[in-house]
Amino acid sequence: MKLRTSAKINLNLEIFPEKQDNFHKLSSLMIPIDIYDDIEIEESVSEKIKFNDEHLNTTETTIHKALNLLRKVNPSFDKTFDVYIDKKIPYKSGLGGGSSNAGAVIRYLCDNYELDLPSNLEIVREVGSDVPFFVKGVSAVIQGIGEIVEPLDLNTDLDLLIAIPKVGLSTKEVFNSFDTLDSKNRDTDSWNIIQIFNDLWPAATQVNSELIPLRETLQEKFQNKFFMSGSGTSFFSIIEAREELKPEYENFSLIKYCKKIDCSLYQNDD
Repeated sequence: MKLRTSAKINLNLEIFPEKQDNFHKLSSLMIPIDIYDDIEIEESVSEKIKFNDEHLNTTETTIHKALNLLRKVNPSFDKTFDVYIDKKIPYKSGLGGGSSNAGAVIRYLCDNYELDLPSNLEIVREVGSDVPFFVKGVSAVIQGIGEIVEPLDLNTDLDLLIAIPKVGLSTKEVFNSFDTLDSKNRDTDSWNIIQIFNDLWPAATQVNSELIPLRETLQEKFQNKFFMSGSGTSFFSIIEAREELKPEYENFSLIKYCKKIDCSLYQNDD
């Protein structure tokens, strides 16, 4: 089976001082977008999980954690799998690639093997806070520590320009920085009736100040406001029209147009 799993954008992200299970409570409007990883998953006599990026083949990934959780919740489930992941969503970019992979695997296996779906809180605690969003797979308001997923029909097309810097950020370091900030000023914009902002931006720039001139470069070049997605480092801008993009941005690994899509997971039996 082939699965195509999408990235996401946080159109806004509010972080509250209160914590649960050592996670900050939050509120965020998240949308799936048309940047994808591709996963091939088949039953096998033994389990093998392999990525096209060798850096990911030496660590426990969200897919390992997702499979472990499914077996914990479904003790009689004894199938093993060959899983190959063609990574196109850059990691440490705030686009949710690892969470997307885990959410897709959970949905696929629960649907096709009639497994009990773990609770969202179990998924947050044992796999990742963005994973319940991808299990649901549609635009939604996320609350709590990621376990509350309220689907939201935006009922409109949404075109974006995505810019991914070559520098990455550690989510843990960004949140640790957030906890040290005395002032948490919020830079905001609006689209229709939606507020666009990211409470983690000041913390991210404290961890890596290079983000500030990178954002300024984008805003000057495209004459549009850019915001960081999630805990970074990807930037996005809501656009009205597309222009030709030239490969002249040496500090960015990817700059491309994308759009909001209806569902974060696509399956193909071929």
